Amino acid sequence: MKLTREAMAHYLDPSFKNDLSAAGTADWEVLGDDIEEMSMEMNPDTEQKKNILGETKNVDKGYEPSMDADPYYADPTKKIYPKVRSIALDRLKGDQCNTLMLEVIIEDTEATKHLAYVQQVMVKVKSYGGDTEGVNFPFTVSENGSRVKGYVTAESVKAGKPIFAEGEIAG
Repeated sequence: MKLTREAMAHYLDPSFKNDLSAAGTADWEVLGDDIEEMSMEMNPDTEQKKNILGETKNVDKGYEPSMDADPYYADPTKKIYPKVRSIALDRLKGDQCNTLMLEVIIEDTEATKHLAYVQQVMVKVKSYGGDTEGVNFPFTVSENGSRVKGYVTAESVKAGKPIFAEGEIAG
């Protein structure tokens, strides 16, 4: 059985404190309203080198993941909207654009805990304005620091308020 797209959710911490120790108490807001497609682009950083012996060697420098939230329509009822607006209109940069992202994947709807990761990220607005659909602030989320593996409880996800705990899912 293949997973539906709803099985993977991405959340941002609207406090923009970027503190991994607060991941368990963050007031996460899910991304996805108005978005038909959103993927984490892994952007692998590899290089091929050929030596004088005619051998090809691959150099793997890892990944530079990023994800576009596009469109992101201005909605003052969303907790993250004031910060996204401020990043664009106040031309914020550096630490002012850093927050945490929670990724959750639900592989078994009957499980009581689901695999999750918290990652320090940078949020950068790509443009603003839009068409007749509404005011749009599309943004890019890029990994920018540590990543922690853990889980969320199914109950907290169903309530719309995921609670992250670091560690492995027992069993």
